[in-house]
Amino acid sequence: MHWMMWIFWGSLAALFAGSFLVDVLTRGKYNLNKQEKTLNQNLAEAEARRDAGRDNNQGGMF
Repeated sequence: MHWMMWIFWGSLAALFAGSFLVDVLTRGKYNLNKQEKTLNQNLAEAEARRDAGRDNNQGGMF
């Protein structure tokens, strides 16, 4: 059972070391809080807004 502890904590330490190494190599380029939208996402959002306005039944004849 002692070897299971070494495998568990070793894999956890390797995961943290790997993530730190990726962060250092990319110089913190990837920020998860602020992501820019791609052109495809902007076009899809605009199309969804147009489609939602097209099916709006609140402005009837009366």
